[in-house]
Amino acid sequence: MRRTFLLWSALLPCVLMPTGAPAASLSVAPLRIVLTPERPVASLTMGNSDETEEIAVQAEVLAWSQEDGRDVYQPTREVLVNPSIFRLPPGGGRQIVRLGLQVPAQADERSYRVFLRQLPRDQALPTDGAGAKLQTLLRIGVPIFVPPLQPRQALQWRLQAGGTGGGGRGYRLVLDNQGSEHIQLTQLVVRRDGGAELLRKSLSHYALAGQSAGIELELPALPPDTRLHIEAATDAPEPLSTVTATVLVPRAPAVPR
Repeated sequence: MRRTFLLWSALLPCVLMPTGAPAASLSVAPLRIVLTPERPVASLTMGNSDETEEIAVQAEVLAWSQEDGRDVYQPTREVLVNPSIFRLPPGGGRQIVRLGLQVPAQADERSYRVFLRQLPRDQALPTDGAGAKLQTLLRIGVPIFVPPLQPRQALQWRLQAGGTGGGGRGYRLVLDNQGSEHIQLTQLVVRRDGGAELLRKSLSHYALAGQSAGIELELPALPPDTRLHIEAATDAPEPLSTVTATVLVPRAPAVPR
């Protein structure tokens, strides 16, 4: 019996181009959508740069929330997508996908993602002499935001011991977003008093309105109550694009005897 294996690959919100087995050459723009009651319709364009393969794609909008720092997705009819299934011809084929808002703005920002999922082909790719088949499928997620009625930024930072790092140097930096709209962290810099840089990290991390985000940090061993200065680059417009904060190094958790 011939077997077919499907590998799902996802990168949010950007396009993923896997290596190894040949995969579809898909692109999408823009990488973020903003809908408002005044401008309730927007569109994105998806393209196929593969020279030989036609690609079938399914589009679906899901409501996006967070619980305990994890993304949670639920079916929704608050944003409609059209078309929901389409084919991209080879050699630069393109498809315009339209999105329509069906609900009003509210006190806190509404958040969604439109997922563009490559559908399996009839013939998968051979990977070994036993006749097994392997196909890498792409899944692209594009954030959709409906701005709040009154934008408000309110962030709280804290440092926790016991992250994934080893040697007593693992910490978890927690961002509590108490504002009315999301924040996306794109770069993080950690310094000691005096300006000595301990860490510089590029990332793409969202904390939705009213939610928290945790970032694992690997830092040198530091005495408890050491003051650390946090500088974070975000997707917020100027002058709020750079956020600064001060946190204290916590004491290590007691080791049970």
